[in-house]
Amino acid sequence: MKVIAVTLVLLLAGNAFAGDLIHKYPIIGKSKPSLVSILTELENKLTSGGSVDTAVNFLDSLRASIDSEQIRHDQLYTDQRNQCGAELELRTKDVKDAEQVLNRATEQYENCSTSKKKADAELDNNLDSQKATDTDIKILDSIRQAGTQNYNAKKQDHIDALRSIQESLKILDSFQSGGASLAQMSEISLRMIQDAVKLKTTNIMSQISSIFAQMLTQNGGYIEVFERLKQLLQNLEQNLYTNLQKISEEEDQSIQEYDDRRVHLVEYYNNLKRTENKLRDHITTMDICQDQQSAIIDSARGKKVRNGEIFDSATRMCNDFASEYEKATSVRKQELDLVDRVRSKIIERGS
Repeated sequence: MKVIAVTLVLLLAGNAFAGDLIHKYPIIGKSKPSLVSILTELENKLTSGGSVDTAVNFLDSLRASIDSEQIRHDQLYTDQRNQCGAELELRTKDVKDAEQVLNRATEQYENCSTSKKKADAELDNNLDSQKATDTDIKILDSIRQAGTQNYNAKKQDHIDALRSIQESLKILDSFQSGGASLAQMSEISLRMIQDAVKLKTTNIMSQISSIFAQMLTQNGGYIEVFERLKQLLQNLEQNLYTNLQKISEEEDQSIQEYDDRRVHLVEYYNNLKRTENKLRDHITTMDICQDQQSAIIDSARGKKVRNGEIFDSATRMCNDFASEYEKATSVRKQELDLVDRVRSKIIERGS
């Protein structure tokens, strides 16, 4: 039996994987004794008079223990692979989802940014147009005010001239019947000259004034020009009425054109104001959009990084599981091979 024991020790020592076999390998959180200690125990049993059958049974039990250990590790590794597959699939999906969210948010952010820039430019143009339109309205109002003042002045001049003519006609009739004095004729002649200057009708008014003068200087010699003077005054009166009607119609037309133009400008200005409000609302909406999409971008980028890091960590852990499994499985195969060889030697030596 001592020979068998020595043979076992020499066989173990000469094995090429002896350095690996003397290490402990944790399986499912439980350590097992090294094969050296196990075979040392076997040697002690043989040395102390143990039977070959006992040694063989011991080795069979050892082999069954290693097989059982491999089965448990196989099941553990299967569970680990399944968990790794699920975890990596989940993290891959999370990274992909985060990328999709990031891409959509980035695109939406750019769309909002572009739309805001366009609205900003349109708002600047709108405000410039408002300023120009407001200036046009003020200029139009100023022109109309000046036109009204000019019309009122012309109208008053015509009314004053017509009043002078009507008084002149009365004085003529009164003068013919002896009811008017030369002083009155001189006064009305001077007034008509003043009206002629205002109305820029100095030619015809000069004629009338000249006739007035002849009447005043000719003692009783005015009768032959009286009818001519009266007709001139009546013609002038009719011309003034016609001209007053004409400038009134022109004023009415100017007012209508002013009203139409002003209504158009005010409507255009109000449309610009409404557009301004819409643009400002849109710009506010785009600012909110950019803030929202920026927050989504930051969140998605963080989610992508976190899940990428978890994926990398899980990959390393799963690779460690695989490496541990392959290494432990290889060691068990070597252990089983050694146990089988020792068992054969024991049986061979004991026969």
